[in-house]
Amino acid sequence: MKERGQPDPDEILARIKEAEAAEGRARFTVFFGMCAGVGKTYAMLQEARSARSGGADIVVALAETHGRPETEALLAGLEQVPTRRVSYRGVALEELDVDAVVERRPEIAIVDELAHTNAPGSRHVKRWQDALELLDRGICVWTAINVQHVESLADVVEDFAGTAVRERVPDSVFDRADEIRLIDVTPEGLIQRLEEGKVYTGESSRAAIEGFFRPRNLGAFRELSLRFVERKAERALSAYARAEGGLPSGANLGGNLLVAVGPAPSSAYLVRWARRTAYALREGWIAVHVDTGIILSRQDHERLEANLALARKLGAETIVVQGVGVAETVVETARARGASMIVIGRSGLSRIGLLPRRATVSDRIVREAGAIDVAVVQDSSAARSGQSALRLRRFFAAPPRQYALLVAAVSAVTGMGALAAPYIGYRGIALVYLAAVLGLSFVASPIPLAALTVVSALALNFFFIPPLYTFTIGSAEDILFFAIYFLVSSVTGGLVARLRSNERMHAERERRAAFLFRAAQRLAECRSAEEAADEAALLVEEHFDTEAAVLVADETGALANRAAGSAAPALDERERAAAAYSFTERAVCGAGTDSLPESRFHYAPATARERASGVIALRLPEDRAWTRSDDNLLFSLGRILALAVERERSDARSRHTALELEAERLSTALLNSVSHELRTPLTTITGSISALRDKALAEDEDARGRILEGALAAADRLDRIVEEILSMSRIESGAMRLKLGLADPSDIVEAALREAGPELGSRDTRVVLPDNPEPVLVDEGLVARLTANLLKNAATYSRPGEPIELRIEENGDTFAVVVRDRGPGIPPAEIDEMFERFKRGRGVPNGGIGLGLAICKGIVAAHGGSISARGLADGGFELRAIFPSRVDRK
Repeated sequence: MKERGQPDPDEILARIKEAEAAEGRARFTVFFGMCAGVGKTYAMLQEARSARSGGADIVVALAETHGRPETEALLAGLEQVPTRRVSYRGVALEELDVDAVVERRPEIAIVDELAHTNAPGSRHVKRWQDALELLDRGICVWTAINVQHVESLADVVEDFAGTAVRERVPDSVFDRADEIRLIDVTPEGLIQRLEEGKVYTGESSRAAIEGFFRPRNLGAFRELSLRFVERKAERALSAYARAEGGLPSGANLGGNLLVAVGPAPSSAYLVRWARRTAYALREGWIAVHVDTGIILSRQDHERLEANLALARKLGAETIVVQGVGVAETVVETARARGASMIVIGRSGLSRIGLLPRRATVSDRIVREAGAIDVAVVQDSSAARSGQSALRLRRFFAAPPRQYALLVAAVSAVTGMGALAAPYIGYRGIALVYLAAVLGLSFVASPIPLAALTVVSALALNFFFIPPLYTFTIGSAEDILFFAIYFLVSSVTGGLVARLRSNERMHAERERRAAFLFRAAQRLAECRSAEEAADEAALLVEEHFDTEAAVLVADETGALANRAAGSAAPALDERERAAAAYSFTERAVCGAGTDSLPESRFHYAPATARERASGVIALRLPEDRAWTRSDDNLLFSLGRILALAVERERSDARSRHTALELEAERLSTALLNSVSHELRTPLTTITGSISALRDKALAEDEDARGRILEGALAAADRLDRIVEEILSMSRIESGAMRLKLGLADPSDIVEAALREAGPELGSRDTRVVLPDNPEPVLVDEGLVARLTANLLKNAATYSRPGEPIELRIEENGDTFAVVVRDRGPGIPPAEIDEMFERFKRGRGVPNGGIGLGLAICKGIVAAHGGSISARGLADGGFELRAIFPSRVDRK
C-alpha cells in the first residue's frame, strides 16, 4: 500500500506518458463563446495578425466572416489557403481543402466554425474531423465554436432555446484542446450589438432578439460556457498538482463512472449526462451494453450502435458484455472495472398498465450495487406517458407470426380439450396446455411465450375448471392446481427461453471464434501476400455474405494496385483513394462512417505492430445493421492478415539475406579455390608470349610451334575455368533460364563429343544410341554441356587407353545420359559428396577446380531430373543423368 505523501508509481508513469505524447504534438487552440456574435472569429484573427507580426507561419485555411466588415478587414495581410469549391443542389459552397493545407504545411492553420457539416462528397462529414487530421499531420490548429455545439451540452441548450441543435462536436475533441480561450460578453452587451446590426442585419436582428437571443437564454448559455471552461481549468489544475507531487487536501479523485447503454432513445441523454458528470468529477467513464442474446429489431440495433458511437465520440470507453441478466452483469462489470458510480435510466412500465408492478432492471441494480453509488436519471425531454407507451411497445415487440402462432396453439389445444374432456378430465387437458407451452418455447420469443402462459392458464380456468365459463374456481384443491400449473408453465417456459438465448449467444460466439480460427489456419498456409489477400477476401465474403476486396502492401510498404476478391473490379479511382486513406491513417472509413461516407464500400485497415499491411473492403450487408462487433471482427481478421503478410515479407527478406550470404561465401570459396588454377594458365600464357619475343627462336619453327600449342592449351584451360565459375554462379543465384526445344539425341552427342574432344584425345569413345531415337524437349546446349562434362570427368579419372562408353537411353517420358569408364572408381561413402562444389577426386593429375559435376547437378535440377553415380561390378564407374522429356508422343 502506498504511504501518505509517497508518489504513486502509476501516476508518475501516466505523467511520463502524457509528457511524451505531448512533446512535439501539434497544439490545438479553441476560441470559445456562449453563442454567435460574441467576437470569437474577430479575436482569433486579431491573434493571428499579432502572431504573424511575431514571425509565426500562420495561414487562414477557412474563416467565416458572415459579411461583417470589421471582421473581413482583419483578413487583409493574412495568407489564405484557397478553399475547395463544391456544388450542392445548385449552390456553390466553399469548403476547407485539407490537402491544400497539408501541401502548404504552415505552422498554424485557422479553421473557423468547427461544428460545420461538410458538403456531400467531402472526405469527412464534419469539419472537426478535418481539424483533427491537420493536427495528426503536425499542423497546429486555431478554431472557434459556440457552447451549444458541445455534444454533452446540446440537450441543455435545446431545453432553453426550444430548437434542436443539429451540428455538434464530441467532447473528446475538446479534451484534445491544449488551450481554450473564452470570449465573454454580457447578455446586455450582445443584445446591444444585435440592435446595432453588428451580428445580423435588417429584420434578422429583431427576430434573433425575440427568439434565440432572449436575455434568459443568453444568461443560461453564458453560465454554461463559464462552467465548461471552469471544468477545463479544474482538470488542468489537477494535472499541475499531480506534477508537483500531489493533489490539494480533500480532493476527490474517485474512480471510473459507468453508464449502462441500451437501444432506448433515452440512452443518448444518459450518455451526455454521464459525460458532464464525469468531467465535473474529473473521472474516467465507461459505457457498457449487456447483450443478453435477445435478437433486436433492425431499428433497435441501429439506435444501439448510434448510442455507443455517441459515447465513443464523447470520450468514453465502450464495451459490450454478454450476460444472462442485465442488472447482475452491469454490477459485475462495475466492480471489475473499479467504477465508483453507475448511471442508469429509469426502467420498467408505469404502475398503471396491463401487468402488475415488479422489480425493474434499475431496481435490481440499486439493490445489488452495494457500496457503489447509483444515479437513476430520467430524460426530462420525454414525457412520462410517452416513455411508458414506448416501453410497453418494446416490451411486447415480437414478430406478428409468433403471436399468430400463439393464438393458433391456444385455439387448437382448447378445441382438442373440448373433445377429450369427457375422457381425460381437466387435469389431463392442463398437461396438454403445458406441452404446448414447452413446445412453443423452442420457437417463440420470451414475451409472446409469457403471454401464452397467461392466456393458456385463463383458457384452462374458463373452459375446463368448474364452474365452467367463468374465471372463478370452486374448490381450494382447484385453486392450488391452477396456481401450480401457472407456476410450472411460466417457470419452465422461461427457463427454456433463457436456454435458447444462451444458446444463441454461444452460437454467435462460436461462429466468430470458428471464423477467426479458420482465418488463422488458412492464412498461415499461404505462401505469398497475394495468396493471403485472396484467402482473406474469400473469408469475408463467406462470413458476411457480401462482396469484398482485399488490398495488401507491396515490398516497398505502399498499398499495391492489385486487389483480391469479387469486389475488386468495382474499386475505381475514388474507392482506391478511400482505401488508401484507411491504409495511411489506419482508420475505418467509407460507407457507414463519418469519414468518406459517400464511398460504396466499408474499409478497415489490416494492422499489426502499429503498422498497416493492407485494407479490407466490403459492401455493407443490406439485410442487417452493421455493428461495432462486426468492425472488431474485421480488425481481428485484419491483424491475422497483417501478420501473415509480415511473415511472408520477413521470409522473403530472410531468403534474400541468405542468398546474399551464400553468394558471398561462394565468391570467397571461388577466389580461394581458383587462385592457383587461374594463376597456372596465366603464367604459361605469359611465359610463352615472352619466349616468342626471343630472337633466337625466330628461326626455330618446331620450338615456336610447341610454345604456341602450350599457350593455346593454357588459354583453353583458362576459358574452361572461367566458364565453370560463371555457370556455377548462375546456378547458385537462380539466374539459369532454360531454353526448351525439341532436340535430336544424336545432335546432343555430336556437340558433346566436339566440346570434350581435347580431354578425350585419341581415347576410344563408344556411343550407343537407341534405334530411331525420338526428339526430346530439353535445353539442347545445356544437356550437351552436361554430357561433355561427364565425358571429361570419365577421361580425367580413368586409366589412359581405357575406353569410355556414352549411352542415350529412352524410357517412356524420360531419357537418360549414361557415361561409363574403366577407372578405379571411388569409395561408396564418397559418392554423395562428388556432386558438391570444389570437390575433386584423389590423384587428379592437373587442372579442374571441382565444379564439373556440381554444374551437371544444377543443369539436371533445372530440368526437373536427377543425377546419380554407382560403381560397376566388373570395375569402373557409371554416371547417370535422367531428364523428363515432356514430349507428347501421340
